[in-house]
Amino acid sequence: MRTLLEAMANDAVRSGFELEPSQRTAAERLAAFGAQLTGRRRALPRKLPRSLYLHGPVGRGKTWLMDSFYGRLEARKRRVHFHDFFRRLHGGTHGLESGNGTAIQQSVDAVLSDVDVLFFDEFHVHDIGDGMFISRLLRTAAQRRVSLVVTSNYAPDDLLPNPLWHEHFLPTIEAIKDMMDVVEIDGGSDFRRYPAAGTRTSSGTGAFRSGRIISPGAPGQLGRLGLFRPTPSQGRVVQPTTQPIVVKNSDPDLLWVGFDELCGGLTSTSDFLALAEMFRTWVIDNVPSPTDGDAASGPAWQRFSNVVDVLYDQDITLFLIGSGPLDWDVEGSGSVLPVDLARIASRLSLLSRSHLDDELEREEAAGS
Repeated sequence: MRTLLEAMANDAVRSGFELEPSQRTAAERLAAFGAQLTGRRRALPRKLPRSLYLHGPVGRGKTWLMDSFYGRLEARKRRVHFHDFFRRLHGGTHGLESGNGTAIQQSVDAVLSDVDVLFFDEFHVHDIGDGMFISRLLRTAAQRRVSLVVTSNYAPDDLLPNPLWHEHFLPTIEAIKDMMDVVEIDGGSDFRRYPAAGTRTSSGTGAFRSGRIISPGAPGQLGRLGLFRPTPSQGRVVQPTTQPIVVKNSDPDLLWVGFDELCGGLTSTSDFLALAEMFRTWVIDNVPSPTDGDAASGPAWQRFSNVVDVLYDQDITLFLIGSGPLDWDVEGSGSVLPVDLARIASRLSLLSRSHLDDELEREEAAGS
């Protein structure tokens, strides 16, 4: 246990920071988990270690701790991100026969096969259908004696917050609390906002390759960034999975798409993941101001949150263009979920900003 704990503490020092108290508590729990799991594999008389559920506000180092521990743990292990997990799961239900169980069960079996521990990053549930998958996963993991290490921005009681469905998910929430030790990481700093001393560059599991948040997106402003609005004749339709999406350009390696076309329809995370494999640079324009509660519906903002998660995780270059102030450091309003808005703000804080007024001021100052 001491060796694992010291290794994670040393990883933090090499990354330019020290573990704060709640991070160190979580690191101690992870180290104890690892020691118990390793002892079990060595046939020592030890029980299956209890699964761990690490939760707390965005940017507090949950994923960093998971990745540091994952890299040090000697065990049969697998790490999955929430969105990629559900893409595999949904994809796996197509074309599978039910001879050895349902297609869903076969997909869950594939994720849990040949591992002693499954690491599950960015765990959250907004859809009752996904909740049913999670219930099946937990049940199968318990039957197969596979331990879980989970990170989430949500405490278990706050999962699936939609009041229409939350009560239906309560048995699964109780199962999570029964089978997992819940550990809160609640330090006061959002490490993503301080990349020089934070966890983003060291974890290697999430960042934007580059990009910028741009307002209002005037032609000269875009031109200075090497961006030129497509003409209407360049528009086309792409169909990454089952949902057609109207995009504005025909470049082979750059995707230029409007907010409404990307997030306002029936697109899913599977579409975003497939597009991220096709295009390494994204431009999303006509992004509504988060301060305008009527500019986008709750589902559209939720899809946008999923887009940000996917592009961050896939190291995509991202440009966001909006005529109004694109500032996500605001309180959630309407049906927008505050915790998701906080995650967007944390991740998008890694992108620099281009405001036309600021540029004009700098040009005037330089000319005087």
